[in-house]
Amino acid sequence: MSNTMKENELGSFAAMLATIRPKTDAELAENMAKLIEEVRATGKKGTLSVTFEVKPVDGGGQAVIVNDTLRLRVPERTREGSMAFVGDGNRLQRTDPTAMPLFDDDIRTANVDPKTGEIREVPNS
Repeated sequence: MSNTMKENELGSFAAMLATIRPKTDAELAENMAKLIEEVRATGKKGTLSVTFEVKPVDGGGQAVIVNDTLRLRVPERTREGSMAFVGDGNRLQRTDPTAMPLFDDDIRTANVDPKTGEIREVPNS
C-alpha cells in the first residue's frame, strides 16, 4: 500500500467490486441466495468462494487486468433409498422371491392396463 494512501481513502471492497466487476457483484448475490436456499432445505453446510486474479497489462504502466472465479458448492440433498429383493439372474424386484404369495392371484400379476395402470378385471375372490 502506498504511504500516501490513508486507510479511509480505500473505500469499501463492495463499492470497488461493484465498480470494477459489476457482473461479479450481481453473480455473488444470486449465488448467495441459491446457497442459502439449499442450506435451509438440506440443513447442511455449503460454501461460496471467489478468487481474484490480478495481473499487469503488457507494457507495464498503471493498468492491471482483474479476473475472477466463483465457486458455489451447494449441499447435496439426501436421496431416499428403495428396498428391493434380488431374484433369479441377479435381477432386482419389489417382491421377496423366497416368500409365499398371500393370494393365489397376486394383484401385481392381474390384468393391468399399461396406459392407465388400472386393473382391467378383478380376480374372482
